[in-house]
Amino acid sequence: MMIKASFFALYCVVVYVDSLSLPNIPRSLIINGKGGGHVAIGYHLAKELQSKGHQVTILQNNDIDKTKVPFSSYGTLDAEIVTTSFDDTFEYPFMDQFDFVFDNNSKSPDGPVESALLAANPAKQRYTFVGSAGIYEKPSSHPHNSPLDESMPINSGKGAAQFEAALTSTTIPHIIFRCQYIYGPLCSKHYLDYYTFRIKNDIPVPVPSPGTQLVSLSDVRDIAEQLGRVVDALPPSGSIFNTGTFNDLKHTYVDVANLVGRELGKIPEVKLFDPDVKTDFPFRASEFFVKSDKSVKELGFGGGKESLEGYVGEIVSSFESR
Repeated sequence: MMIKASFFALYCVVVYVDSLSLPNIPRSLIINGKGGGHVAIGYHLAKELQSKGHQVTILQNNDIDKTKVPFSSYGTLDAEIVTTSFDDTFEYPFMDQFDFVFDNNSKSPDGPVESALLAANPAKQRYTFVGSAGIYEKPSSHPHNSPLDESMPINSGKGAAQFEAALTSTTIPHIIFRCQYIYGPLCSKHYLDYYTFRIKNDIPVPVPSPGTQLVSLSDVRDIAEQLGRVVDALPPSGSIFNTGTFNDLKHTYVDVANLVGRELGKIPEVKLFDPDVKTDFPFRASEFFVKSDKSVKELGFGGGKESLEGYVGEIVSSFESR
């Protein structure tokens, strides 16, 4: 414990002196998780913030597998990577050092990292929590083919919702983003493998009936740009935004099969199944997608540059190389 404390004390002195020599450069901290669908956001957000002239530090759990993406690509970033234990010995080492903090790790208010952050008031300007749209509870009366906006009811029993509530109860100036399905460079969760494996091997693709459900699939680079708008727009504390782009809501579950099939030079055989039956289908069986234009209006987000059509070749190539 003393060794750890001494290390952070030394580290903080070095960073403090460095920040004195560069007084006009904004400083951002990204707290990155060790896995899951969001983990690649940290890497791409670091690049986005650096393009805005920020000094960037990534705080990372020290038990990550450095041979896996996105961690294996950290060396290509012009960012400081600080690793520490995210267990019960965790102490937030950066009090009053960062203008912006992006939390791409917290899952509930009770973990050691989460508890320390909520008690620390960690950012001078904005603390941004990268949460999940999975907390929404779609009302039975919600119209078909209609997205969920930020005013929708949420499941207060889910960890991300509980963290949001705990964050809102503090005086920390904060922003909340709620993400859905993410694809793109260095993403470790491969949602479309479900389709690619079956189509490549001429196996029928089971899709929940009726197959016309829209799905939100966002490129991680666009999400990083969307999050990065916080440092420019400085939205009011407590603002909530769904992540997503203008290109997200173009595809149904059957459309995705056809996109993958076209890339493989095959016509997929789609088999509809009862949505009440549990399977390994990678998305929700029922229609579930979000509306994200609030960030366009309030953050000045351009709506995204990438598309699934433009990246599906990389998805298929990645599958074939694994």
